[in-house]
Amino acid sequence: MVAISPFQRTRELLKNYSGKDDWIDMSIGSPKHDMPSFVKEIIDDNFREFQNYPPANSGINFGKNISAWLTRRHNLNSDDFTDNILPISGSREGLFFGSLLAKRLHNDKSIFILPDPFYPVYATAGYYTERHNLAINVLEKDNFFIDLSLVENGTWSKTIAFFLCSPSNPQGTIASTLYLEKLYELSLRYNFVIIADECYSEIYRNEAPQSIIKVAEKDKFKNILSFNSLSKRSNAPGLRSGFVFGEKDLIDKFFNLRNVSSPTVPIPIQIASEALWNDESHVIENRKLYNQKFEIFQNNIDKKFNFKIPSGGFFVWLKISEFGTDEEVTAKLWSAGLKVIPGSYLSVNTGNNSSANNYIRIALVGENNDVKRAVGLINTVLN
Repeated sequence: MVAISPFQRTRELLKNYSGKDDWIDMSIGSPKHDMPSFVKEIIDDNFREFQNYPPANSGINFGKNISAWLTRRHNLNSDDFTDNILPISGSREGLFFGSLLAKRLHNDKSIFILPDPFYPVYATAGYYTERHNLAINVLEKDNFFIDLSLVENGTWSKTIAFFLCSPSNPQGTIASTLYLEKLYELSLRYNFVIIADECYSEIYRNEAPQSIIKVAEKDKFKNILSFNSLSKRSNAPGLRSGFVFGEKDLIDKFFNLRNVSSPTVPIPIQIASEALWNDESHVIENRKLYNQKFEIFQNNIDKKFNFKIPSGGFFVWLKISEFGTDEEVTAKLWSAGLKVIPGSYLSVNTGNNSSANNYIRIALVGENNDVKRAVGLINTVLN
């Protein structure tokens, strides 16, 4: 089971339909807010460092700066986790290599557990390690997280790794502390890796999401690999800069894997990244701008959709089942001038095993006027 790019599938779907010249693209979650201007200045000042091979480990400065941010963000009891950190070329690369490492460490096990729908890279875990992806349908009644009570003991004992994304993608829900504690207890009991995708952790409405990092601190982060990046937080997806944080033994083994097989983050990019992680003002402004878009969406969307602003992320996971299939609705909206993603394209389950085909995903990354126009098209087309 390997996930084909939802964007590729959407292009294939829509090529048979006529769009509009002034169409609005809300299909891709690519941030459009400005990146802080100091990034260019820092890269220019350190331009000659491109002549040097970058280190695969965290180094002194990168590790200390990420440690300081983690301590501030999660109220940790130390401010030096240099040995628990590696720079990575964005979270997607890290998530994939994390699954390779987890399989290597638990070669006698056979299952990766992932939520459905999901970020497509999760599905590469089982496919490229020749193991089984157990994609569990997530429902609104469970806050769009896997119902842990539904997983049998025999399945947990065969589990290599569990993919956790909070705030969830695409629904934008936040895992409760109780949920994280239950999941972590299961990880310790059955000895599987928790691969935590936290790249949306800084995009939230009111309260900052709790992290599995804080829950696992008492056990020295055993079984934890947490991934974060600057793509969403700092509107810098093109930097391809992030980090992985976790149990020291896992990070040591992750280093050995990446040191011979993976791209490393160039030194000028690392230096600019340190500055971005140390600056919260642009992140606060970023959240403010996304919150404005959600308010515009909520204030203008027809009440028949029962839309509620999600706690995190920048996607609208809109239920459209009474207006047609997700593909039909996507095609109708495209013909009217709005491009979105069918929910089922973020899923591997089908039919009654999937709830994703009842939804479309809308990325609120454009201008406020685009959001208002998009809502108008939705109200008009889906009536």
